[in-house]
Amino acid sequence: MPYGPPGRPPQKRKSGGGGWIALLLIVVFVVAGGLVRGAISHGRHSSTSSGPGASMTYTPDSNGGVSETGTNPLLTDPNTTLVPAKCSYSPWSTQVDTARKFFETAASCLESAWKPVLAQKNLPFQSPTLNVSATTDGITTPCTGSTSNFAAFYCPANKTIYMPLSQLQTDLFKDNWIVYLSVFAHEYGHHVQAMAGILRKANSDRVDAGVRSDRGLELSRRIELQANCFDGMYLGSSANGGSLTTAQITVARRDARGRGDQRGDMRDHGTAANGGTWFEIGVDKDRAAQCNTFTASASSVS
Repeated sequence: MPYGPPGRPPQKRKSGGGGWIALLLIVVFVVAGGLVRGAISHGRHSSTSSGPGASMTYTPDSNGGVSETGTNPLLTDPNTTLVPAKCSYSPWSTQVDTARKFFETAASCLESAWKPVLAQKNLPFQSPTLNVSATTDGITTPCTGSTSNFAAFYCPANKTIYMPLSQLQTDLFKDNWIVYLSVFAHEYGHHVQAMAGILRKANSDRVDAGVRSDRGLELSRRIELQANCFDGMYLGSSANGGSLTTAQITVARRDARGRGDQRGDMRDHGTAANGGTWFEIGVDKDRAAQCNTFTASASSVS
């Protein structure tokens, strides 16, 4: 089963401006193929850890990352941060070619932000592939098969971020491209987790626990909320570099507070309140260690 960020959007408010509706992106995060015991497994989350271990010795996995979650080298240095940088985003449009260029410039900026951080921790980096399409028709992936029932998602099996424009609720968010950038930065956050080795360990632990068990769903929430935090880190650093305005960050904060597991959902992403909190930790703190959802209390990832 594919995974996605926040559940269904709440009802539209009748107040002036219409309110901010949760982004109905079944933002699919799927861990598949070869991540654990050679089986295709769509999972995300990790095990609890014994806390930051600065003196621990790590053994890189076959991909060069470190198969750890809470004690992953990316998360144990309290000073690990994204350096503010100026980024020129290409203009946004719902035309596929224009949107593709927008996401390509965003990907370049995200790489400039995250690649040095991973290198500093002796973790590998490989640029993700980007697939921008008008719809989901005819798209087959290692993580979703031939189903067309998906929206934006990252597939670790082929290290690809899929951004189908028909699923981005452009009729609701119009040209407010900060929302689409935030969705993309969240999916890129999953790529960072994959490069670090967090996803490999998280997936293994979730399979061991049972993907739909209480523990398995808690692990799912921990990985998604961390991606929210990484999203916030990037947007915050981009704003500090002068690429985003305070007003845009306010819109992104409001959007993050509007997404979360709804009644009847599987409880695999976390409440809207926790989703917004972790996003804002990323924006305000800009420290990877502050995004360590794997050592956080259960209530903060509920």
